[in-house]
Amino acid sequence: MININIKESWKLSLRVISMMILLVSLNSCSEEFVDEPQDNSGVTDVTIFSNKANVQNFVNGILANYKGQYRTVDVGGLYAMYFARAVKGNDAIQAVSWYRFDYGHENREPGFRRTNFTWDFNYENINFANTLITGVENSTTLSDADKKELIAKGKFFRGFHLFELLLEFCPNYNNDRSLARIPIYTEATSLENARGNAPVAMSVAYDQVIQDLTGAVADLPDTRLGKSFINKAVAQAVLTRVLSVTQDDWSTMSSLARAAYGGDASAAVQSTNWGAGFSDMSDQEWIWAMFQNGSDETNFFWGHAAPMMDHLTLSYNATYWDTDFVSEFSATDSRNLFTDLYGVSATEPWREFISTKYAFTFASDIPIIRKSEMVLFDAEAQYHMGNTTQAQDLLFALQSDRDPNAVKSGNTGQALLDEILLERKKEFYGEFGPHWFDAKRYRLPLIRNGAHSSRINTPEVLTIPADSDLFYLKIPQDEIDLNPNYEGFTND
Repeated sequence: MININIKESWKLSLRVISMMILLVSLNSCSEEFVDEPQDNSGVTDVTIFSNKANVQNFVNGILANYKGQYRTVDVGGLYAMYFARAVKGNDAIQAVSWYRFDYGHENREPGFRRTNFTWDFNYENINFANTLITGVENSTTLSDADKKELIAKGKFFRGFHLFELLLEFCPNYNNDRSLARIPIYTEATSLENARGNAPVAMSVAYDQVIQDLTGAVADLPDTRLGKSFINKAVAQAVLTRVLSVTQDDWSTMSSLARAAYGGDASAAVQSTNWGAGFSDMSDQEWIWAMFQNGSDETNFFWGHAAPMMDHLTLSYNATYWDTDFVSEFSATDSRNLFTDLYGVSATEPWREFISTKYAFTFASDIPIIRKSEMVLFDAEAQYHMGNTTQAQDLLFALQSDRDPNAVKSGNTGQALLDEILLERKKEFYGEFGPHWFDAKRYRLPLIRNGAHSSRINTPEVLTIPADSDLFYLKIPQDEIDLNPNYEGFTND
């Protein structure tokens, strides 16, 4: 039978078991993940890994988990982890609502829901990935070609989620690569053997991530059922993100980014989503997304950022935007979707600007990776390789598409890198937290102005120093208590 990873409690085991028995038929022309299971009595791993269609349904279950509704509104699937990062920078201002404690950099203690959800969600999916790899390897009926592709999918999921754990639970990679905080799992765990592995050095964990994602890039096909599924381009994009953190192979990072966006930057960045609700995954600029159709494929009010950011629809109406950030956009920039809806700038400056970037509906697709991110990563890599003109050209490809009056940058050196990072903030606000991500990997502080001060639990304006412990979560107390390899561990 399939091995089940138990990271939290019997309740988690029931969720995992439910996922394991999910065998469903795919809609031939849609991008839906799953239908309702036809049989809840349970199936064996022999049945699941007997043919490619069954294994693909197992993969679909992993992807469906990304839109999960776990405990509360702010700890759902992948989108919840990304939006929590999005409110940690100095551009968003979160009202007293969900994600409020992420905004205040307070939701990181060992027993808090952000910490426990992030740990459980990623290790749960790593265990699914290991189950997938082992099941495919042991199958006696799958063809060699099918095995190669399906194992590549397992490697992608394992590498992707281990990378997310490294981002969330470890400090900057290049400060101390020998620091050991999280364990690696390359085999499925079960009720019988879930004793927990020992934490490993960050260098070892990143080597595993790169190995897995490199294997996925090599063996995943270009084709897929739809943008809510993974393919070679998705693996290339995630590996690009990884190399932007390790910062030790700019040439490969550029090559991967170009492969992911198609090589033509001016064509890649073109989008019809700006000003149209930012909810359509069929836009050619989106690489990977979570599909929603408003009925059987939706997570209703959980699919952030849309229900947080949209103030024109009945939802949470909780996210506002910093005045200094808004001032970075020209009047002709298509991304300048900010407005003083409430007219309260004088009395409550934190509420001065909302954004209409997202129009929330139950059918709003959720972006994960877009081509524009890869174009800017390419520009960043060119900068580090000393190719200033190429970096400027790539930056301008995006800027000129978003703003007809944009002027090509003449910046060089640090000023050029700063401009590239600012463009990432402007392009991806509310999505995956580029400011937090970039401040962490480049060892920069997060500095907020006075408009933020009334929205946190301290009277002073919040400033996060470079390399602050607030850039990562503490290890969950349950893991420390139950995993003997954490004996004597200091949870700083």
